[in-house]
Amino acid sequence: MRFDRMFWQWIFGVFFLVWIIFSAPKLNYLGLFNIIGIFLLFIGILGRLYATLYIGGIKNGGRDGNSFVSDGIYRVCRNPLYFFSFVGLLGILFLKGQLILVIVGAILFLLIYRFTILGEERFLSDKFGDSYKEFLKNTPRFFPDFSRFKYSERLEIRPFFLHKEIKRAFVWLLGALFIYIISILQNLGFLPVLIMIY
Repeated sequence: MRFDRMFWQWIFGVFFLVWIIFSAPKLNYLGLFNIIGIFLLFIGILGRLYATLYIGGIKNGGRDGNSFVSDGIYRVCRNPLYFFSFVGLLGILFLKGQLILVIVGAILFLLIYRFTILGEERFLSDKFGDSYKEFLKNTPRFFPDFSRFKYSERLEIRPFFLHKEIKRAFVWLLGALFIYIISILQNLGFLPVLIMIY
């Protein structure tokens, strides 16, 4: 049975939406959390843009249609797009100022994407055989090993997919703006705070 990542993303998305709208932070470190959040958010956005330069439009077929991408940022880890999405999500959640929200978000993300990644690895192993299995052995699955990074001699960029990722970056920024708007509305008394969370 194929794991439906989008279904679970929607389920947990609604869960977090309710959490964010009707709760407020109990900790007094909102300024520090904001700095961490903004930093992680921009690292996530820039990392996704950089990974897209390598794999935009060629995720399953490689640059020649018969291989997989294994150079540049893909020497560092096998799933840099997912890793930098993880970093960006943590950044947005930090902006809420609730450590528990960050921890729960991190755990749920890693659970959902573990199933997604395992399914993709099975597909690519069947498609590319021993060369991909060797890639699996030598390259970290999720958390990067930056000592493995080497520049590619040549990089072919597909503008359509890069522009698509740039548009997605604005969605990430809107997510951050949403957190700030909710906080302002709560402080002004326009939104009820049902629970204070650490």
